[in-house]
Amino acid sequence: MLVMTIDEFSKDQIQYLQDICSPMPVHLEPDIKNNSTLLNHVEVLITFGFDLTKETLEQMPSLKWVQVFQTGVEHIPIEELEERGILLTNVKGIYSTPMSEYVMSMILYYTRQLRRFIQEQQQHIWNREELVDEAGGKTIAIFGAGTIGTAIAEKARMFGMHVLGVNTSGQLRPHFDEMVTLDNKEKALKEGDFIVLLLPETKKTFHCIGRNELRLMKESAYLINIGRGGLVDTNALVNELNQKTIQGAALDVFEEDPLPKDHPLWDMNNVFITPHLSAKTIHFYDRCIEKFKMNFSRYQKGETMIDKVDLDKGY
Repeated sequence: MLVMTIDEFSKDQIQYLQDICSPMPVHLEPDIKNNSTLLNHVEVLITFGFDLTKETLEQMPSLKWVQVFQTGVEHIPIEELEERGILLTNVKGIYSTPMSEYVMSMILYYTRQLRRFIQEQQQHIWNREELVDEAGGKTIAIFGAGTIGTAIAEKARMFGMHVLGVNTSGQLRPHFDEMVTLDNKEKALKEGDFIVLLLPETKKTFHCIGRNELRLMKESAYLINIGRGGLVDTNALVNELNQKTIQGAALDVFEEDPLPKDHPLWDMNNVFITPHLSAKTIHFYDRCIEKFKMNFSRYQKGETMIDKVDLDKGY
């Protein structure tokens, strides 16, 4: 029994999943909490993970594998999965194209002053006196040098940017000009014109960007967070943006998701907000299903799964 707790698939995508899993029946259930009889038979679960609780897991004695259709798993009761030996996989390999394009679009948005031109068009202003900047020659500091970070680094170098990376080991990766460890992040913060956050949220990375880190950044620098909202101390960020100790920020993730309507970030002219969509394009579900298809074949054969989450590390 395969339970889908996602209700955004097209009819063609649902049929494709059924074909992949046949003869295992595919059941779509938007709210698995309301179907205890079904839960008792679940062997494979596809979910975003937000509805997966310790109590829900207790109702699934036959569960062997959880496929999460996102990268982050910090909201999933990992200890219970580990205790029962339940396999957990994510789809971390599908985000390189959309998220790298997102980052480059934000860099161009700020360097080419697109906000200003949009406002001047609305006001019918023909202004050729104020010249724009260029991405070439700027330094991009990427916190997280995995597949997404590498894709961003590759595109940034095509634009003539200097690429500085931050990872656990400090080992140089393809398309990066230099690399430092997270413990030596001061160098990246001081030199980066664009600071890009891609890290998972762990005990070590929670609020790794706070008041002290923001004040190490250049006054002309921009912060781009497409990793996890908890990487940034939001109150500190609001304060530094108000004081203009940094130039601005592009934020796709927040400590409170969705961002409350009365939050001060909404009204800041030096902030660009997107609703946690940097990774999600019209191709998102097709890529997720293809990733699941590869893993389902391996699952049936008892082979090693791809994108298996390390339950000890939490990513």
